[in-house]
Amino acid sequence: MGLILTFFIVWCMLATCINTESQNFNDKRLLITDPDYADNQQIKRDIQLMKATMSQLQTTVNTLNAKVIGQDKQIQSQNIHIQNQDRQIQSQHTQILSQDGQIQSQKMQIQNQDRQIQKHNSVITSFQNNPPGSVYVRWGRKECPNNSTEMVYSGIGAGGHYTNPGRPTNQVCVPHDPDLGQVSHGSYFGTVYGMEYDTNDFGSNLIDKDVPCAVCRVSHASTILMIPGKSQCYAGWKTEYSGDLMSGHHDHAGGSQYICVDNSLDVLEAGSCNDNGYLLYGTKAYCGSLKCPPYVQDTYFKCVVCSR
Repeated sequence: MGLILTFFIVWCMLATCINTESQNFNDKRLLITDPDYADNQQIKRDIQLMKATMSQLQTTVNTLNAKVIGQDKQIQSQNIHIQNQDRQIQSQHTQILSQDGQIQSQKMQIQNQDRQIQKHNSVITSFQNNPPGSVYVRWGRKECPNNSTEMVYSGIGAGGHYTNPGRPTNQVCVPHDPDLGQVSHGSYFGTVYGMEYDTNDFGSNLIDKDVPCAVCRVSHASTILMIPGKSQCYAGWKTEYSGDLMSGHHDHAGGSQYICVDNSLDVLEAGSCNDNGYLLYGTKAYCGSLKCPPYVQDTYFKCVVCSR
């Protein structure tokens, strides 16, 4: 643009000079022999040269203007391209912000999952360090085994009368210090009788003796399993006690359940009368649908109580 301005100023000066000289020339009457005539001819040649030069300069200016216009168009095109790139950058920036938001949300989810896992691991650790334990009844003994087992209470074996067809099939270990309910003279009720050994096959002078029991809690295990027909636990299980499988008489009216009575039988000191009640007998194997071998006809079943 500076070059164009310079050409324009020069052209104006030349035009002014030409007009002035032309006016002066018209106002004068020159003689051919006049010394000024030669100078005027030289001036005319100079003016023609300057006009030619001006024409060239005009052509150059036009060319430059065309280039400038072309460059302006290129600049405008580049500006449009830059604006498009800016919009793309803004769009990418928006996408990045959206992705950042998604990443932050995923991080929060991962953190929540980590907290849940930590809480779960804490529960597992607490369970491992302080297991909830489990409870079982040791039948035929007044105390629990001496194997880090806590005795909840020592009690009396009890259940329904052996002749009652409607008696509950399950037996219970009732404590020595009951909290008594009200006296009732109603006609509809269930009954709880003491439990008696009704056999001498598992100890001398055992018949008609009352059965003790102990409710035991193990803190090292969460599962208790009574295995009939075994005197030892399977691998991975701990023996709480072993004994003989006993139940009610097979021909009595009242239903009963199989229980594992400790092989070192104990009795209640005050319970030696034949009061009947919930009676216990050894259980024998009967071959047929029970395969023999491995079982043998008329042999008593052993049992074991295991924990894990």
